[in-house]
Amino acid sequence: MSSDNFLKLILDTEEWQNFECKRAAVRPTKLLETVVAFANSDGGFLVVGLEDPEKVKGNKRLVGVSENPDNVSEFLKLIDKEITPPIQPYSHIWLEIENIRGNDDHLLVVNIKKSTDIHSLKHGDTFIRRGRQNVKLTAEEIVRLKYQKGSIKFEDEIPGQVSFDDLDAELLQKYMANNQSKGRDKWQFLKDNGLAVKQGRGFKLTNSGVLLFAKNPSISLGRKCGIKISRYYGIKPSYSGKPNFVHRPITIEGPLISQIEQALQYFQDLVKNSPPKLIGALFQPSMLIPEWVFQEAIVNAVIHRDYSVQEDIQVRIFDNRIEVESPGTYPGHITISNIRSERFARNPIILRTLNRFKDAPNLDIGEGVDRMFYMMQESNLYEPLYIPPKLRPNSVLVILYNLQKVEYWDTVNNYLDKNFKITNAEVRSITGIKDTLRASRLLKSWTEKGLLERIGGRSKRVTYYRKPGVEPPISLFSTGVENKTE
Repeated sequence: MSSDNFLKLILDTEEWQNFECKRAAVRPTKLLETVVAFANSDGGFLVVGLEDPEKVKGNKRLVGVSENPDNVSEFLKLIDKEITPPIQPYSHIWLEIENIRGNDDHLLVVNIKKSTDIHSLKHGDTFIRRGRQNVKLTAEEIVRLKYQKGSIKFEDEIPGQVSFDDLDAELLQKYMANNQSKGRDKWQFLKDNGLAVKQGRGFKLTNSGVLLFAKNPSISLGRKCGIKISRYYGIKPSYSGKPNFVHRPITIEGPLISQIEQALQYFQDLVKNSPPKLIGALFQPSMLIPEWVFQEAIVNAVIHRDYSVQEDIQVRIFDNRIEVESPGTYPGHITISNIRSERFARNPIILRTLNRFKDAPNLDIGEGVDRMFYMMQESNLYEPLYIPPKLRPNSVLVILYNLQKVEYWDTVNNYLDKNFKITNAEVRSITGIKDTLRASRLLKSWTEKGLLERIGGRSKRVTYYRKPGVEPPISLFSTGVENKTE
């Protein structure tokens, strides 16, 4: 992306969850609050030298860092000195501009990545990003954030009154046999595998031990930790009159591996009992989503959800899609942009234990999400859609579309992967479509499905489309005087 195009993108982008602009006259400590908030949330871009878009528009916002270069220099020094633990990695560039006085100048563009740590200013305040605001956290909210990040692990904590009698003895014996430990002392085996701890003369189960081996963890822990499946007629819930459920929603409880098996069995029965439908000149199954893709979505939800949140995993099945929503936002440094390539286990003991069953539902090789994308592509279906935290701040929602791709989607999708955004004119250019209205209808259709989001005001001149929540990577452009990564 050229410097001119990147500058236009900056001017067209509204301040929100992952983007903020400030003039260079702002106190450096205020800029540090945004850096901390971005790192503690989902990352973002901070542009210094740019006026608030609500005060002036277009090039009139280009005040430049020359307004107060000492402030900007101090800010860059303080990033390394006044934030604990240190922010790493981060990067910044100097973007060349002509300022509002007609002089050569720069904007400072700082890219902060989502962090696995909880960062604070050295004087003690901790911030997160909510909408376009930096919000200071209370002590209780910081603990909640630690659970979300995975720096505090609910699975390691010790529940209340849970005894060995609450466990599924047959399941535990099966697991021990799968791991060549048949006949060993059960408590010692549980301790050696991180599922119990030694206390005094006895042992206590951890939450992970209860979730994995209790007869009913929801009862033993006194919280919702199952899977609720709701199946609907049509493509959206009915909120007036009689609910459009195919049947009463069901709740699956029990040991985690049993929950996964029962959810998969429900899907298999759904496929088996769904009549084929005529698509074009051929009869095709009503459910096109591959079984393995559904299984991976369920397994990921069970393994990586935040069990400190008292809520069930929600599976919503519509005619055109399946939604799998798990409690707790994306863990650690995971974002919708890196979820296909990065790994972070919020519940490593649960992950490890499930993988050590002989009939393990998870491979634990870090390729599951990427394989979901590949298998949907092989089936000519739209890729899985992970909803960004700014739209679902307290959960991870993945949508599996039971829809074959409309012509031209692959072309547009590949263009977006390389260029971040697309306009109606660019759609017509790369597809060969001549009719502006036809391109508009395609963009509208993809937006209604949730595959794209429309960015810009009412004026079509500044309207573009991007994948939901995806931020422009700093690697898309290179024009600056300096590009620094700590």
